[in-house]
Amino acid sequence: MSWSCGSTCGLALHNRIPVTAAAARVPCCGAGTFADVSLASTDGSGAEFDLASSSLLSQQGTFDAFLVPTSCAKLFDGTYPGATPLCQTFLGPVAPGTVSGHVALPAGTYRVWLQPATSNTTDLTYGIDVGVWDHNCRINPLQ
Repeated sequence: MSWSCGSTCGLALHNRIPVTAAAARVPCCGAGTFADVSLASTDGSGAEFDLASSSLLSQQGTFDAFLVPTSCAKLFDGTYPGATPLCQTFLGPVAPGTVSGHVALPAGTYRVWLQPATSNTTDLTYGIDVGVWDHNCRINPLQ
């Protein structure tokens, strides 16, 4: 029996791609940073992607992660949170300690944008990764 799209294996998480930029620091005071990441399925079929942000509870301040097109040079103008995104967002906002839902996107290069709150007074460290969901039939999906 086929689960979907002609595959005998159902949609599952098969890879996590770590995202790093600027020494894994988010600058203070509302100055965002980004890293580009190449995304594709693990089995050559269509894929869905999510964003996960590690919880860093000892830090004072907050930031959100977004998945946007690589053409996005500035995601917000004005106070964050509260400003409207200047670019299309595929995923986000994703706060530390949370994971987004997943969305179907074609293989390609995307930008992970990290946007700190304008009220932050110090730089923050982060841990972000992109999950790859597809129909790969491997027994251990994260190998």
